Amino acid sequence: MRRIAGLALIALLALSACDKPKPAATPAAQGTSLPASQTAFLAIPRTGSASDDFCTKFKTFDRFENWQGRVQDLRISTLDGTADLEINIGQGIRLEAIVAKNGPVYPSLLKLGLGQAIIVSGQFTHANNDADCLYYRGPFGVHLTGLKS
Repeated sequence: MRRIAGLALIALLALSACDKPKPAATPAAQGTSLPASQTAFLAIPRTGSASDDFCTKFKTFDRFENWQGRVQDLRISTLDGTADLEINIGQGIRLEAIVAKNGPVYPSLLKLGLGQAIIVSGQFTHANNDADCLYYRGPFGVHLTGLKS
């Protein structure tokens, strides 16, 4: 019994010494400056009384060019090959794009790995309605027109 307890202690100490994966850095931590429009988007208040104007300010963003981010999640359907790409653009804010297998950015996303730095261009899918405004803590739906890694 004493030997088992000793082995369990050794195993526990070995596991605690293992390197823990580090969370993916946000784009701002990459050391490069963000595009002005991305910085402005990240600055929209999402908490407190100032967040009451979130929808009004969010709707001023239609298109975006060369925004920096990191791959947060990438899932490809085994049924039809459609890809669901989630991008962290900083401050925990995520963009989500559903990309059809025949879409122009599809070949580029097949080369991506989790946490990889990317540059994206596209447009928001909010179409000036309040649907995305109600869920501003979740990912924002986008159509991608450009993707670089």
